[in-house]
Parts: sequence; structure tokens; C-alpha cells
Amino acid sequence: MSSQHDLAVGMLEGYVERMIDPECSVIAVNASAGTALLIFRTLGVIDSKEDTHYTERLRRAYERREGRAA
Repeated sequence: MSSQHDLAVGMLEGYVERMIDPECSVIAVNASAGTALLIFRTLGVIDSKEDTHYTERLRRAYERREGRAA
């Protein structure tokens, strides 16, 4: 399970980076990241604490991209 967890965390970190990247579509990245979080949480690859952590990081990055206070 550790390799699955490492892969999931790496993917979620990548989504955060893409959310910050002005060349990427914020809407597409947000939708993909939300789906990935749901799948990883449902399969038990990440726990609720990690789910909350990445959900919050993605929300803040999204709000910064949209010009709102994070």
C-alpha cells in the first residue's frame, strides 16, 4: 500500500503545482484533482487528514488564481 500512497501523494502535489501554473486551466485541474481526491479517499489510499490537507491546499491555490483572498 505504501507505493500506492506515494503515487497518490505525488499526484496530488502535482495537481497543486498545476493549479499554480498560469499555463494550465484552473477549472480542468480543479475538477481532476477533486476526482482524484474522491477516488483515493474511497479506496483508502489516503486518510481523512490527508484528504483535508490537500483539499484545503487546492482550494487556496484555486482562490489565488481566481484573484480572491485565500
